[in-house]
Amino acid sequence: MLRGLVFFLKLAVLVAVAVWLAEQPGRVIITWLGYQVETSVGILLLAVAIVAVLAALTYRFWGGLLRAPRGVAELWRGRRRRHGYRAITQGMVAVAAGEPEEARRFARKADDLLDDPPLTMLLSAQAAQLNGDEDAAGRYFQAMLENPETRFLGLRGLLRQAQQRGDTEAALEYARQAYDIRPDTAWVLWSLFDLGVAAGQYGTALDTVRELQRANLVSRAQAARRRAVVLTQRARESHARGELETAGEDAREAVKEAPEFSPAAAIRARVLLDQDHPKQAARVIERAWSEQPHPELAALYRETRPGSGPGDRYQALRRLADRNPGHATSERVLGEAALEAGEWGKARQHLERAAGEKPTEQLCRLMAELEERENDDRDAARHWLRRAADAPRDPAWTCTACGTIAREWTVQCPHCTTFDGLAWQGGADDRAGASVVLPGESGDSPGALTQDGDPAEAR
Repeated sequence: MLRGLVFFLKLAVLVAVAVWLAEQPGRVIITWLGYQVETSVGILLLAVAIVAVLAALTYRFWGGLLRAPRGVAELWRGRRRRHGYRAITQGMVAVAAGEPEEARRFARKADDLLDDPPLTMLLSAQAAQLNGDEDAAGRYFQAMLENPETRFLGLRGLLRQAQQRGDTEAALEYARQAYDIRPDTAWVLWSLFDLGVAAGQYGTALDTVRELQRANLVSRAQAARRRAVVLTQRARESHARGELETAGEDAREAVKEAPEFSPAAAIRARVLLDQDHPKQAARVIERAWSEQPHPELAALYRETRPGSGPGDRYQALRRLADRNPGHATSERVLGEAALEAGEWGKARQHLERAAGEKPTEQLCRLMAELEERENDDRDAARHWLRRAADAPRDPAWTCTACGTIAREWTVQCPHCTTFDGLAWQGGADDRAGASVVLPGESGDSPGALTQDGDPAEAR
């Protein structure tokens, strides 16, 4: 409504001016080059307006004529851009659909139509990868490093290629460069952590855990667990090299971060025993046993009292088991110690408590040994051995991701390389689908935490 009022106001002003000029026509005389022109003021103003309009039209026509070539060029370039962007879109769809020839054809078309290499190089690289030409894809990714806008994408492509060919060092270097560009990107931080662990550069992994926690990608408890696992692995490797001081410091920090993590307590106790501190080692084992009993801890606890007889060892292990009474591992350890000491009644009592309704293979074998040694009852022993053949497997280091059974704890699953994938578990009779990785096959370092007995052997 306001615009309508303004329009009528302007119209009223023009009408008023026209009426005023009509009421006062006046005369204008122009003498120029021997000619004399006499007319009214209104006619003069009309002539001036006509001349102005003609001049404006001439200017616009001439300007349009001068801009015509550039306009045609812009129109042509716009048409090429539209077709180029359509080719990129169709190429991305072909990549997603797994059609390498279509993707490569659209990549070439987009490259011909668009004078914008950053847009086309990524499509060309993906098309080359889809077609199985990793060398060509690598050249495209390398070319992307030259442009600041595509450097980050190029680094990601090169990192993935390095991981595929097993070049951990190169992949880690690409991850570091990507971190320098975008340090808060989730995949960059996770790549830095995983590659740091895989390359044995545990300092990088520990630094990255702090960054993951700062970026709220892991909780405080998850960060503590990851630090404990990494520190435990570093302590084991330092111990294997004979660097007891370094191993002791890392193991101490690992136990502090995750008291329930038995591999950390085991390497801490192992280092203290090697440093001739059996009482401190015993205290570490007792604290860990109250959190999570493990047969290796019991074996180390025996070493804190060297030279003692079977009866003394049973009493010592009883003090340890009292830290977590009733636990199946506590009862099994006591049963084995009582069996060794010839305490048949105590051995039967502990082994039956450990076995419950579904005794595992090793418990069946221990019961068979008990029947034979206590009562010389070979029929009963054979009965237990037959049950052992079909009994649930004993707890073992089992990958929660792929089901692989490992003879030793390692920072990564030796089969699928899942970080902290090995858990001490067992019970269900899943031997038919489980694969077993021996220490030599996984390339593990010495000093690893081993399970008690032989449940991880192929059966």
